[in-house]
Amino acid sequence: MTTENIFEAIRKWKNLIDSYKNGNDKNRGEILNYLNQGTHFSVSGEDIEQWRQNLGTDENKKIHAYVGIHEEKLKFFLIDSKCDKDANFNYILTKKLSLEFTEAKIESSNEREGEVTPPPITSESAINRNFRWNMFGSAWLQAMETEDFFQLISIPFSDYERMGITGGESCVCFFGLTDNLERKGGDFPYHIEIITVKSLAINHMSETAENYSTPRPPFTFDSLNDYQLLKQSTGVFV
Repeated sequence: MTTENIFEAIRKWKNLIDSYKNGNDKNRGEILNYLNQGTHFSVSGEDIEQWRQNLGTDENKKIHAYVGIHEEKLKFFLIDSKCDKDANFNYILTKKLSLEFTEAKIESSNEREGEVTPPPITSESAINRNFRWNMFGSAWLQAMETEDFFQLISIPFSDYERMGITGGESCVCFFGLTDNLERKGGDFPYHIEIITVKSLAINHMSETAENYSTPRPPFTFDSLNDYQLLKQSTGVFV
């Protein structure tokens, strides 16, 4: 996709959520349909290595997963925070939701040896938070009519680094609902997130599920200029 195609896709998502927030209730079903076009997207070892090179020695390393609509499909446009801040759009990765899993993602896994760092979240928490999304996604969407509606999700790069994957290996990213955010507010207790796991095998999920993605807006502790892809595609931030 060209940069202008990506800009247009991000604008389409923003126009849809703005229309919904302005009282066009028929857009609720359309938004849910987009968000449920699949269950997950994948990130490869090559993707992670490119981000590592781009981010270099930056202290606050993030991956920004922008949401857009292209050819009636929900798309995620992933860019590292350094390239986003510098308006360097040469390294945008396009992902779409999928319903298919490779055998490598569903087969049983062996315990990893030498693991000393406890997992950020347990497999039970990862499963419960994805279950919340599947069960309460409609209630979350209704609450968003009067709340800040996400246009991207900011994911710490460390979420991907901890996967320990290389080359053609990949990890799986899917939606969840969490109440564990740096800022809480509003009547609905949960907020959308992206959970990343190395494998869908239960023992791998407990080892590798990551915990800290954050929807934007609201822009709480960030500089708005860190999100040049959003700024240049829509001209506004909220």
